[in-house]
Amino acid sequence: MSKHITKRTRLGLIAAGITIMTLAGCTGSCKVEKEATVQRTVSQTDALADFDTMWQIIYDTHFDPDFNGVDWQAVREELRPQAANAQNRREIRMVMNEALGRLGQSHFGIIPQASTEAPTKTTAHDNSTSPNTSSNDAPISNTDAIIPDESASDGQGDADTGIDVRIIDGQAVVSSVRNDSPAQHAGVQTGWILAQVRSNVIQDQLEELAESIDEDEIEIYGVSMITTQLMGPENSTIDLTFLDGDDNEVELEITREPMPGEFVKFGNLPPMSTHLDWSRFTTESASGNPIDIGVIKFNVWMMPIASKFEKAMYELRDVDGIIIDLRGNPGGIGALSSAISRFLMDEKGSLGTMKMRGAELSFNVEPVVVTTWGEPIDPFVGPIAVLTDSGTASTSEVFAGGLQSLGRIQVFGTRSAGMALPAGMDKLPSGDVLLHAIADFVTSTGYQLEHGGVVPDHQIPLTREDLLKGIDSPKHAATQWIVESLAKE
Repeated sequence: MSKHITKRTRLGLIAAGITIMTLAGCTGSCKVEKEATVQRTVSQTDALADFDTMWQIIYDTHFDPDFNGVDWQAVREELRPQAANAQNRREIRMVMNEALGRLGQSHFGIIPQASTEAPTKTTAHDNSTSPNTSSNDAPISNTDAIIPDESASDGQGDADTGIDVRIIDGQAVVSSVRNDSPAQHAGVQTGWILAQVRSNVIQDQLEELAESIDEDEIEIYGVSMITTQLMGPENSTIDLTFLDGDDNEVELEITREPMPGEFVKFGNLPPMSTHLDWSRFTTESASGNPIDIGVIKFNVWMMPIASKFEKAMYELRDVDGIIIDLRGNPGGIGALSSAISRFLMDEKGSLGTMKMRGAELSFNVEPVVVTTWGEPIDPFVGPIAVLTDSGTASTSEVFAGGLQSLGRIQVFGTRSAGMALPAGMDKLPSGDVLLHAIADFVTSTGYQLEHGGVVPDHQIPLTREDLLKGIDSPKHAATQWIVESLAKE
């Protein structure tokens, strides 16, 4: 299997924007299956039921009648016999993902049934649901189930440490530490290198990952891989080894706590945590005049975010400029890109067009007039900066790329993921979910976001040197641009 096929198949499944049917997407909380050590044999009939259903759905719904240049009939003829010989759910999924990978596009993949179920609060020693079982695999022995091994629960829960990492110069560097999080209380600092998760050497993992993907994709996959390991059941602990600013080892045992915000479930997607933070700070112009800047950051485009964003914009309606941080935001409900843009545009416009097979849908924006609670409000007309990186995907790209094409914002940071295909989700006979793109998306200028991504107006990467000083380089550059823009008015 080529790197390209492996890469684009992963794009549909890992923590990257999964745009859902009728304009939508997924979040960083979407889980990739951790395969069980024990597998259950399936019948040929069951294996072919999933494969044939998957193939037919793609045949009927793919937005490109030419299937991106792929002979979809030939793919069926080649891989259907392999599906018929599959011995377990894991092998069936591998064959189906091989077929989907041939399309060379994002937002195609198989989400295992167990990953779409609602989260349950468990601890690392709660064996009522063993991490080594799934709905499609045989249970492990009772003896195995009672062995207290917290490492077995890594990646199996929805609690985290509060650490965000980015791959900088081939190393996993702490890019931010959430306020009042376990990591902050433990003393973790930005700019530190995450060297080990338990006994797993992160550098070795990144080097192994690099062997199967393209060089320019190492950041998004590396971050996803590390973030998954850092997550686990509430109140479980994890041993982490860091290198501080002097490259001295710092060993910490950190207890995981629930992520902030509220969990929501959308369609057949896994449950996900949604949270939005906003703040304001004051800086000065060259002449010494105070300038107030608002900052809004949220983790996913799901319905709870709409009311929180509206509240933030109402509270920040008197600021001089706004920074919207979409770094690491993998997407969500596509329609929210238009709903949120109405607070930022004082004229009607379109973020772009979703092009389906035989139909098109424009992402139109109507400027806000009144809040949902009845207060008059005008759209914000000051300078707006949007921060992006390789983890910015799907609906985040529609929003940033659409406003950028309209000339309403300036983008700071690094290029986004280039994963902006609206997609559908359909259950297969086994209960697994097929994620599949049903449309392309282009901005108002005709720019195609898939593959190309949002290209920043100001290419400003994070650096470890700045992070160790507590400096967020893209945010700092965005602040300076806002100050300079206001001075020109």
